[in-house]
Amino acid sequence: MKYLDEVCKVLSDEVESRYLISRDRWQELTDEVAATSDPSVELFQQAEQSYKEYVRASKEYLAIAFKKKFLER
Repeated sequence: MKYLDEVCKVLSDEVESRYLISRDRWQELTDEVAATSDPSVELFQQAEQSYKEYVRASKEYLAIAFKKKFLER
């Protein structure tokens, strides 16, 4: 368990980055849908897909946070 802190840091940074990117992308698409008077089906699908990625990244972020807390005990 020599490198546990280092590994936790790498995984935390990676999942945080993925979370922030997916959150920002979902927000951009949501704003675009709201600003468009007649959004296309493709735009809705992109927004839906980006929301799914945002949720997936959120779950990964939470999982890493819980694992890190567990290992700190």
